[in-house]
Amino acid sequence: MAIFWRLVLSHLLADFTLQFDFVNKLKRRSMWGMVIHCLTHFVVSAALTWNYLAEPWFSAAGVQVGGWAALGVMLVIHFAVDQLRVYSMKTLGWKDGTASFLADQALHLYVLFMIAPVMIDGPDLLMGEKWAAIASMVVLITHFTTVLIYFVEKDLFNKPFPHFDEKYFLIFERVVLWAFFFAEGRWWLFFAAAWAGQLLYIKRKRIMDLSGVNVWLSVAMAVLVGIWTRLTYYGYL
Repeated sequence: MAIFWRLVLSHLLADFTLQFDFVNKLKRRSMWGMVIHCLTHFVVSAALTWNYLAEPWFSAAGVQVGGWAALGVMLVIHFAVDQLRVYSMKTLGWKDGTASFLADQALHLYVLFMIAPVMIDGPDLLMGEKWAAIASMVVLITHFTTVLIYFVEKDLFNKPFPHFDEKYFLIFERVVLWAFFFAEGRWWLFFAAAWAGQLLYIKRKRIMDLSGVNVWLSVAMAVLVGIWTRLTYYGYL
């Protein structure tokens, strides 16, 4: 499963961390924007799976498909899925909301699972290599959660994308809360709870104009990813 989790990391990096605002806007207006976005996925995926690209990844109609060809399949399907999403919004008038965002992500991950070889060399490798899993978690609680909260708030309150201060303040808050899950023993639970409490206090005192949905989703994602982190890092909670 090492290749699959490396592909997951590359997807998260290319779809969130490296999909800058101008690329996101350009891909909705121009075919070139979509090409740039999909090529970013291809390059990052190739870089992270470089040592495995010469190996066969999956079989189709009895033909062994190697790493480079598998990434080519991923590139074409990613382009088609994202282009279809843009078409459905611009031409068919479908809403670009939480449901479409999660469906899009689920489909991309499904494709990665289908093209990656299933190789489990030991009990710990079902979750992939630790470094790839933890790097994926960093992207999940930073940029992925930012986008997820944006779509939820957009659906509920028609709120625009968060401004710079709000975005990076909440990223910082989530990262610190998540980092407590690396600590050994149980002493850290008190400090993690206190850190989550101060975020609720900031919301209550309106030190920063944050919705309850934003705060609770931030805390929930940091805790859920933190549990995954602890299981991956230590093998137990």
